[in-house]
Amino acid sequence: MIPANLSLVPLSHERRAVMQAIAEVEAKYERGIHVAEFPWACTFFRILNGSKRVTVKDIGWFSPGLTAQSLRGNKQDWLAAIDRLIESRGACCWLPLSLSDGWRLFPETKFQMQERTRRHSELGAEKYTRQRRKEACQRETAYQALTGQAEIELAFHTPETVSSWSARWSGTELHQYDLEEMFWRWSERFPSLAPMERWMMVNQPFWSVMVESDALAKESTEPVRQLERWMVPNKLMHRSHA
Repeated sequence: MIPANLSLVPLSHERRAVMQAIAEVEAKYERGIHVAEFPWACTFFRILNGSKRVTVKDIGWFSPGLTAQSLRGNKQDWLAAIDRLIESRGACCWLPLSLSDGWRLFPETKFQMQERTRRHSELGAEKYTRQRRKEACQRETAYQALTGQAEIELAFHTPETVSSWSARWSGTELHQYDLEEMFWRWSERFPSLAPMERWMMVNQPFWSVMVESDALAKESTEPVRQLERWMVPNKLMHRSHA
């Protein structure tokens, strides 16, 4: 069952009264009829309670604990707040009214405020997510660039010098498994490293792989070493050493 204050045709007497008061005052403004001070509040209370003079009991609808003593000297403030509340359709809820007072008369404003708060939170979370995604993308791009640089440098090494490449890159941000993957792909080009079986060294630390490759390079014949030197891109440098 829909609550009385949320129905499309208000079952709440107060809701009907405020809607009627809004329509009546707006009609007077449209016709150019002079209205008294606090027209929205006074019209609302007149329709609600049938009295032209606003009393403590009338204002007490918004603040049940209100007394004549506490209202003394503050009546204008209460009427101004109620008048503005009705005129703004619940958008402006000034002191001495509380938000809950405004929501009683205009319950839709509570939903609107909750929706704005929810949407604001969603936008904040979305912005944070985009920022984190952007930062992650930047980190990934930087890592890929570093990986590419390491692989390019590796291409200029032979089994005789690859240990210096390992020492150069093992202390960087590159993951050890990425360095190992680069090495094993690179090693397939060189005859001196043919005896190395990756599956046999799968549980060995990378430095021991470097020790093994260095030993195989030293054990290879001079013609093999010369061939492997010519397999790297910097042939002009080796030609100048010849």
